[in-house]
Amino acid sequence: MISLLLALLLPLSSVLLMLLLLRPYLLARFGARTLYALWCIVPLLLLCFMLPLQFGNNSNLAAMQVYQVGLQQAEQQFTRGSILFWCWLGGVLLFAATIMRSQSQLNQHKAAAKYLTLDVNLPCLLSNQAQGPYISGLFTPKILLPNDFFQRFSPTQQQLIIQHELTHWHRGDLQCNLLALGLLMLFWFNPLCWLAYRAYRHDQELACDALVLASASIADKIAYGKALLSNSEPTPVSWQGLTTHYGDIKHMKQRLLHLQLQQGFSKTTLITAVATVLIAGLWLQQPAQADSAHKANDPTPVTRVEPKYPIKAAQQRIEGYVQAKFDVSAQGNVSNVRIVRSVPSDIFDKVSITALEQWQYAATGQEYKDMLVQLDFAMDLPNTAIERVGVTPPKKNNQ
Repeated sequence: MISLLLALLLPLSSVLLMLLLLRPYLLARFGARTLYALWCIVPLLLLCFMLPLQFGNNSNLAAMQVYQVGLQQAEQQFTRGSILFWCWLGGVLLFAATIMRSQSQLNQHKAAAKYLTLDVNLPCLLSNQAQGPYISGLFTPKILLPNDFFQRFSPTQQQLIIQHELTHWHRGDLQCNLLALGLLMLFWFNPLCWLAYRAYRHDQELACDALVLASASIADKIAYGKALLSNSEPTPVSWQGLTTHYGDIKHMKQRLLHLQLQQGFSKTTLITAVATVLIAGLWLQQPAQADSAHKANDPTPVTRVEPKYPIKAAQQRIEGYVQAKFDVSAQGNVSNVRIVRSVPSDIFDKVSITALEQWQYAATGQEYKDMLVQLDFAMDLPNTAIERVGVTPPKKNNQ
């Protein structure tokens, strides 16, 4: 799980940063409805990166991405027993507890509310604890209205407000909010996720406004703007992540400014953006998948016998290495061992051949030729990028 989160951190941060930076331009150029739809590229990109990681044979597949070295180091530190893991898990549990608490409060508000008989497809409740009209419920949605709803708003405003909440349900905004909260809970430590979630929810309301007022008259837009001002709150009383709410005064002012700037929905822009993200994600996966396939075809060592360090060489503190090639049969047996190079010459050759002939690999049903390995005979094991097997003398040498 931790490896998967770390592997997704860079692509997630990149696409969120791109959306946040381009958001003002996209809003002015294409409108709120298109901008809101573009947020779908976030889960699509993550899915594009996640599938190869889940189904690949190499557990370190993600480490072979652009951020190979940094990810390997992070995975080593982010182990189950590390402080970082428990800090992350604590944040996830705290986040989940906050959501459950807010949902419990919402359920109490619903239980104390009174049902209304309105000509709408969803149940409507009148509550003296409701903070502005909003819709709630993933499977059994209900519209909660404030106690003074019919006194505060005109019939036109009432109709537009209820249409606004119904639009949220018809578009599946509540389900999208659940997905957004799930990602935010997993990546709570990433500040970009919090900024993006706030921007996403704001764009959601702007897009809903645009859809409701797509064919509205100027008088209806004015009435709707007054309703928005009436519903604004200095600060939210409680945070309801799984509901749709009108927002605070600052966001209300921004929504009022965009009521006169409603554009249509650009399918071409959305399709182009989604296709670009998917192609880029799949293209970035190609090197990792190719390397994974190569490693998956290599035989897996089962038994490796360490060569015996020659007694005289150990006494004289002679170090060196042996490069050898060998073949692996379909049953995993090693044969045809030959020395490619040895330094110093002939000192470690015999013990190397004896040990390599005892190596055993997993049976794959396929023969492998010219497997290359380097055996290092050293008092201190050297550090190198290629596969090297260190051979050190025992603490007590038998004379």
